Amino acid sequence: MKSTVSFGRRRGRVLAGWLLVAVSTMSAAFECPTLKVHKARAAASNARGLLWQITAPTKPRNYLFGTIHLAASKVGQPNSAVTTALLASKQFGMEVVLDLDTMLRIADAMHYHGHESLRAAAGQSLFTETVRLLAAYGVDAEAANSLKPWAAYITLSLPPGESSTPLDLVLLGTAQHAKKMIFGLETLAEQVGIFDTLAPTEQVALLTEAVCHHAQLQADTTLLIEQYRQQDLAGIYQTANKYDSKIQQRLTQTLLHDRNQRMVERMEPHLREGGAFIAIGALHLPGDDGVLALLVARGYQVRALP
Repeated sequence: MKSTVSFGRRRGRVLAGWLLVAVSTMSAAFECPTLKVHKARAAASNARGLLWQITAPTKPRNYLFGTIHLAASKVGQPNSAVTTALLASKQFGMEVVLDLDTMLRIADAMHYHGHESLRAAAGQSLFTETVRLLAAYGVDAEAANSLKPWAAYITLSLPPGESSTPLDLVLLGTAQHAKKMIFGLETLAEQVGIFDTLAPTEQVALLTEAVCHHAQLQADTTLLIEQYRQQDLAGIYQTANKYDSKIQQRLTQTLLHDRNQRMVERMEPHLREGGAFIAIGALHLPGDDGVLALLVARGYQVRALP
């Protein structure tokens, strides 16, 4: 009996050791794609400035501000000129109005409900590396397993340790305190749908890029923050579009170019009325197909303010 128990223990130790080797091998098994860098087309027009005066054909004055979806304390905004312009306006617009209900619905949309899981979608090896990186964001393995691949990708695209209020919410709070009329340019379903309509393989491809090249992408974010603080829209455009892959090309089309058209169409009634302060991501502003150029094509005058 003693011999049988001893053999069982030895076999258990051998099995445990084999499993440890197997898991380690699996963790390194997924293939990392090469991060192909290409020289992105620079923003040829409206290349500098975050706060813009927009004058409608009928002459009412409005403001368009390029925001960044990061902590206000990190990016050094809003400054006094931005706050003054907002308070002088009658209405405040943003991409999606981030009230409590909307933020709860965003969080809900980022998670699986039912039997699906990130581990099953991504595979054990990619999941293991994702969990390791997400720990810096305060996300444990159980919480990570409920994330959709695109949600894990977005989380890893942000700097870890972001705990202060995002710039968008600072602006919204100022507008609410001043009792401005508040509107959104897009619905939550439209924004979330951009990612939910991606095929599962495309979502996993995004996550793989974020995991494999996390350090480099974080360095790019640091550069973007510095370019934002310098009001360098051309630099932001160049950095944000520096990588070339099929999935990145599709995201650029759906996240940037398609939305530029949609946001211009929806901000126009407010611009014609006048007295609007509208905050959208700074990446939407520059370039020949950016929001500012699209507004000029519709007869508006645009001017960067100090």
